[in-house]
Amino acid sequence: MNSLADWQSTLTGVIDAERADVAALGPLASVPGPSAEQGCAVYRNNSRGVRGEALSDVYPVCRRLVGDRSFDGLVRRFVRSVPSKQGDLNRFGGDFAGFVAETVAGHESFAGLPWLVDLVRLEWLCHSVYYREDDPPLDLSPLQAGDPSSFCPRPATRLARMHSPWPVHEIWQAHQGPGEPATMQITPGDRFLVIERRQYRPRTVVVDAVLWSLLDACARGMTLGEMGSDPDLDMDRLGELVRRQWIGVLEHRDHAV
Repeated sequence: MNSLADWQSTLTGVIDAERADVAALGPLASVPGPSAEQGCAVYRNNSRGVRGEALSDVYPVCRRLVGDRSFDGLVRRFVRSVPSKQGDLNRFGGDFAGFVAETVAGHESFAGLPWLVDLVRLEWLCHSVYYREDDPPLDLSPLQAGDPSSFCPRPATRLARMHSPWPVHEIWQAHQGPGEPATMQITPGDRFLVIERRQYRPRTVVVDAVLWSLLDACARGMTLGEMGSDPDLDMDRLGELVRRQWIGVLEHRDHAV
């Protein structure tokens, strides 16, 4: 299986390269029919086209905000510079926000959209949580069987988080339907966002800094004992995380339960 994975990785690299290193294909480089370069060019164009369509599906609000021409230009540059190493197209495009940040930095045409990169980040999180696996039902019984302080409450797999100084969740929501959204007053300020999959749809919830800090401590793998010793954490809010089903598993220092 490792040799097959290595071969697939090599083939992907050859196809994505601007100049195909056909020698890396070994004996297949000299099979009868169209040349290896021609074959790679066909696959390269098809692959880039399909990846571009996938990005359009993931980032529809970004497209609406920057316009078709600008968005298509960003997508073309992205798929040319970022090879596809994922067989599942639903997992392609997670680096798009970083690419957009580097590309639009200093461009006057994007100066009026200081929140664009965070919006792209939010779109990816809304997309990605949809395809994450469900955790099994949370089992709290180990807390009674052992030392509770040695357990780490981990966030649910279907959960994502982001902190933004912009109301990107409101911008994203306003552009979900057809037609032009109402004029928005966009002002900077801390927003702590939790993105969850609920009834097969992504939902963005704004939480306060106290709950965010507690959820962040869970994500960092702090034990209940360590969290209880931290004066900056409100352990009384832990039950709220459980009720919201934002805790997916209790993880011991050595194994998950």
